[in-house]
Amino acid sequence: MRKKLLVLSLVLVLVVGLVPMVSAGSDEETFALTIMHTNDTHAHHAPNRHGNGGVARQATVVKQIRAQVDNSLLLDAGDRFTGTLFHQQYLGQENAQIMNLLGYDAMTLGNHEFDKGDLVLGMFIDKLDFPVVSANVDASASEPLADKIASYVVLEVGGEKIGITGLTVPETAILSSPSENVIFDDDLVGAAQAAVDQMTEEGINKIIVLSHIGYNMDLAIAPQLSGVDVIVGGHSHTLLSNMYTKGVASYPQVLESASGEPILVVQAGEHNEYLGRLDLEFDADGVLTDWDGDVILLSQYITPDPAMQALIDALAAPIEELKHTPVGEAAVDLVGERGVCRTEECNMGNLITDAIRENTGAQIALQNGGGIRASIPAGEVTLGQVLTVLPFGNLISTFELKGSDVIAALENGVSQVEDVAGRFPQVSGLRYTWDPSAAPGERIVSVEVLNPETGEYEPLDPDAVYTVAANDYMRRGGDGYSMLKENAINPYDYGNPLDQVVADYIAAHSPVAPEVEGRITRVGE
Repeated sequence: MRKKLLVLSLVLVLVVGLVPMVSAGSDEETFALTIMHTNDTHAHHAPNRHGNGGVARQATVVKQIRAQVDNSLLLDAGDRFTGTLFHQQYLGQENAQIMNLLGYDAMTLGNHEFDKGDLVLGMFIDKLDFPVVSANVDASASEPLADKIASYVVLEVGGEKIGITGLTVPETAILSSPSENVIFDDDLVGAAQAAVDQMTEEGINKIIVLSHIGYNMDLAIAPQLSGVDVIVGGHSHTLLSNMYTKGVASYPQVLESASGEPILVVQAGEHNEYLGRLDLEFDADGVLTDWDGDVILLSQYITPDPAMQALIDALAAPIEELKHTPVGEAAVDLVGERGVCRTEECNMGNLITDAIRENTGAQIALQNGGGIRASIPAGEVTLGQVLTVLPFGNLISTFELKGSDVIAALENGVSQVEDVAGRFPQVSGLRYTWDPSAAPGERIVSVEVLNPETGEYEPLDPDAVYTVAANDYMRRGGDGYSMLKENAINPYDYGNPLDQVVADYIAAHSPVAPEVEGRITRVGE
């Protein structure tokens, strides 16, 4: 019965449409527009491990919505690149085929679009049937990107002109790999407003910002902008929803712009699990008078679009071969067994955390034992084996943390060892002693941090601040690590895929031979 109810609610959303919640009652001529939107898809073209999501189901829903409404746009707020083997196989170029088949109308650039440099991004843009916009990116001095990124674009929909501009996180120069010829303006309001003002001078009074700067920044800049109606956001992987409990706030967020008019902020989660749908109505002056919407779960019960499924199947075929690609060798068995990595130090945990620390340069790396799902025998190591060990598609998070919170994290990690809980912490750059006979929350006996200059371990200072890296599941509070979610300083949750980092580490250090070396000690051992 529950499955039938879920399907019924989805059909009602898609077929009946969304009932307006806000009404102005104007007699003037109005214009209705439906915005469909995605963000932070990160090459997750196929369904996730729960069976939901994927671009074939997205195509089905997009076609249904287009059949319902007269005027629509399909927009993307960036970070199509990096995250699955699709990206490793095609370096993001497959996104062009997928997005063209879906009929996207515009996108902005995320930081990960620059991961393989200007040339690869330029090749991607050349393949697109629609424009790329970002008002704060100046790529005029980059030969592969010159004249390919517009400050704004004006699209005609149902006889009306719709202006679209974009924003890209200014830290892209640090977070990714653009050339030094690409300039990122950190005056986000100034860059966006300049583009909006130009469109306004052209008589455009319906304007959308595609933003890849994060939800909190969207909320911060929205009241400072004039003439903008909607911010379609990305970068923070934020799910806004009225229907789904995973949503952090209601959809849309409604603010007042600098000109005193409504400005709406939306975002649709991550990894192509949801499609955002925002229904709008404008008066004759281009002011929003009516709006409603929510994200739509691309449920496993939605029939995939045949044409898109055929494309994904064709793209996926070489990936099966990629999984058999050797990445290096192991001189010893890499032990990732549940009963070991969730209760004590394991050499697979040491390998993974060492890889994280080397990739990020952090002082401390943490990995929950429950995120380690298999062992690898000595000998040749393939990419498929690495993916079996790390199947969750986690990204690496970096942040700063007070020593006292590091201790709290370790206390959480050893608090349920009797239940072989997945929170047990494997570590690098750190060693700790714990007492299983003590009460949970009082089990950590001592903690020491590696001094990279001397190569010696020194007592952790509870008042000092350390640089830390972990998988994004832990950083967001998974497995009880609430202190990482609540007390992390300057967190960044969108680093490289963990499986890719580990595979690269094995390749760089083959044959790998991690040892159990006393990073984790039980009292009495």
